[in-house]
Amino acid sequence: MSESETKTEKKKGGKLPIILAIVLMLGGGGFFMMKGGSKPKKKPPITLAKEEIVLPDEYIVNLSDGKTFVRMKVGLRTVEGYKPEEVTKHDAEISDAINMVLKNTKPEETITEKHIKKVKWLIAEKINKILKVPAPEEEAEEESKKGKKKKPAKHEEEEEPIEPPPGGEDWDSYTGPVLKIFFKTFATQ
Repeated sequence: MSESETKTEKKKGGKLPIILAIVLMLGGGGFFMMKGGSKPKKKPPITLAKEEIVLPDEYIVNLSDGKTFVRMKVGLRTVEGYKPEEVTKHDAEISDAINMVLKNTKPEETITEKHIKKVKWLIAEKINKILKVPAPEEEAEEESKKGKKKKPAKHEEEEEPIEPPPGGEDWDSYTGPVLKIFFKTFATQ
C-alpha cells in the first residue's frame, strides 16, 4: 500500500465516527425532547346521568308523506351533572325541533330498529344544538361572522341524513348534553 492510500483511508475513517456521533446526538436529543414534551391532558370520561328527564308534551305529528302520523312521548338522559332545569327552560324550542325531525321522517323510517335509532340520533343532535352553550371563542367567532351567511352542514345539504357515529356505548349522541333519547310511547298510524 502506498502512503497516499493510507492517508485517504485515515481521513475517511477519521470523519466517519465524528459524523456518526453528531447524528446520534441529534437523534437522541430529538427523542428526549419529544418524550419530555408536554403530555396531552386527558378529558374526563363522559358519564350518563342516572336521572331521566321526561318531556311534558306528547307529540302527534304527520310524517313526511302527509298520510301517516306518529304519536309519541319522549324521555332523555343527559351528561352527569347537567341540570334538568336547563332542559325545561328550552321546552318550546325542543318541541319544535322534535316536530321538525318527525315531519321530515318517512313512514318507512319508523319501522326497523336501525331507522328508529337514526331518528333518535337526529333528535338528540337537534336538542344538543339548542342546549349547547358556546365556548367564549365560539361566541367571538359568531360575532365576527354576523352578516355572513352560514354554510349548511354537509348532512343538511343531502336528502338522507348521515348515519350516527359508531361507538362503544349505546348512546344517541357522544358529545352531549343529551346522550340518550327514549320513546316512552311510540305509535304510527
